[in-house]
Amino acid sequence: MADLFDYLIWRGDLDFSQSAFNEVDCLLLCQITYLNFYSLVPHDFSKNGPLLKNVAQNMLKLKDYAQRSDLGPGINPRTMELFIEASKTKRFGSLNMCAFRSITDLEKEEQFCAVTFCSPQWNAVIFRGTDSSIVGWKEDFNLGYLPQVPAQVDACEYLDQAAAELKNQFILGGHSKGGNLALYAATHCKGHHVSRILSIYNNDGPGFSREFFSSERFLSVRDRLNTYVPGLSIVGMLFCHPDEYKVVQSSEKGFGQHDPMSWILDGPGFELIEQRANASKFIGETINEWMDDLSPEEKEEFIETVFGVLSKADITKSAQMSDKPLKSLGKVIGASAKLTSKTRNAVFHVVGELIKTGIGNLRSQ
Repeated sequence: MADLFDYLIWRGDLDFSQSAFNEVDCLLLCQITYLNFYSLVPHDFSKNGPLLKNVAQNMLKLKDYAQRSDLGPGINPRTMELFIEASKTKRFGSLNMCAFRSITDLEKEEQFCAVTFCSPQWNAVIFRGTDSSIVGWKEDFNLGYLPQVPAQVDACEYLDQAAAELKNQFILGGHSKGGNLALYAATHCKGHHVSRILSIYNNDGPGFSREFFSSERFLSVRDRLNTYVPGLSIVGMLFCHPDEYKVVQSSEKGFGQHDPMSWILDGPGFELIEQRANASKFIGETINEWMDDLSPEEKEEFIETVFGVLSKADITKSAQMSDKPLKSLGKVIGASAKLTSKTRNAVFHVVGELIKTGIGNLRSQ
C-alpha cells in the first residue's frame, strides 16, 4: 500500500514544470503545515522566502526540534520525518515558503494557522486543520451554528493579502478544518481575486449550511473544488457538503482514517473506492439530524456547556483526556455536578467521544 513517503520516491525527482501539481501534492503540504515554523518562515508574503530545503536544515538545528516534532494525539508522529524527506527532493525542496501565521486565542475561541508555498508557476496557500487544543475543537463545533468563526475571517484576510502581494495564480488547500477554511476563503475573498484561484482542495473538512451550496459565491468556484474523504469519514461529514466528493481508501480503521498519512495512493492520485462505509453514513446522518433539530440558541447553549465543563475541569488539550482518561473524566464529572441530568448526559457523551478518539489515535500509532 503506497503512501506519501512512496510518493516522494516516485515523484520527488520531478519539479512542477515536469509533472503538474495534483491532489497528492496538496495533501502532503497539508500534512507538513501541522508543523511549527515559527522563526524559520517569515510572517510576511514574499516570493523570495526561504527555500523549503533550507527551512528543513534550520529546523534540524533547533534546540526545541524534539518538541516541534511531537504534535500530540491526532497528528501523525511521522510528520516531521515527512517534511525532512520532502525537503531532500527536487519537487518540494525548491519551493519558497512565506507568511507562516499561527493564532490560538482563547478569548476569541480561535485556532488558525496558514503558510504559503511558492513555485514559479503558482502559490499554494495551505490552511492547517484542528490541532490538539480544546479551543480548536470548540471552534469546529462553532461552525455548526455561527455564520462565521474567527478562523474563517482570518483565512479570508490571509488570502486577500496574499493575492495583493504575490503574483501568479493560487491553489488553496487544507485538511480537516483547514479544508473548510480553504473553501470559505475562496468564496468570501475580494471578488477580483477569485479569477486567480486555480483549484481548491478540501481534504475531509467539515461542511457548511445548506444555503451555502446554493449561493452565487459557491457556484462561482464549484468547478474548481476537489473534495476528498476517507471511507469512514466523520469530521468530513459534519454539516452539509456538495454531492461531488471522492472517497479514498485508507490503511487505518475508525477515526484513524482521518489521518492523511493513512490515505492510500495510486500513482500521482489516490486509490478511490465507490462509497463511504455504512458506519460513516450512520454517524454523519445521526449527528447532522441531531444538530438540525436544535435551534441556533440551543446549539450555542449545548456547545458552551460542553466546553465550559472542560474549561472548569482545567482541560486545555485533547492529550490530557487520552493520556489519563479516568482522571480527566473525574474532573468532568465534578465540573458537571450542577447541570441538569439531560445536559449532563449529553456532555458526558461528547467528552466520552473525544476521549475515545484520543485513545484510538494513540493505539493506531
